Amino acid sequence: MTSAVDLTSASPVDNLMLALEQAPAQAERLAQLLQEEFEALKKRDLPAFEALQESKNQVLEELSRLAQACSAMQPAPAAWQALQDSLRLSREHHLRNTQLLQRQLEAVRGALQALQGEAAPAVDLYDRSGHVSRRYAAWSHHLA
Repeated sequence: MTSAVDLTSASPVDNLMLALEQAPAQAERLAQLLQEEFEALKKRDLPAFEALQESKNQVLEELSRLAQACSAMQPAPAAWQALQDSLRLSREHHLRNTQLLQRQLEAVRGALQALQGEAAPAVDLYDRSGHVSRRYAAWSHHLA
């Protein structure tokens, strides 16, 4: 893994160029970490999920610093613009992982409520037309 680049040192142009050279590898690393996170969530492997968080946060911090430096430039460097599709996809994967985690937390809360004898909130399995509801279908698809 590449080390963080200090964008505030005496040679900001050189540091920015180095950070831009490392950015594609950082974006790829982020995509890899998000996929590993998704697999850990699907398996409900909390230790594996937690183990990924420090590395993921470090990559996100480095990319965030680079984004701030590039956003101050008009126009943004071409190397940064070339990463935008990859970063958008990573954002979508992060949202997917967040949704899966939230659904799993809802399922755990429901199970706890059932064990404690409380009425669990109703889960709509079917819509008005008798088809499997989109919410339930999406939830069950992620857990499969």
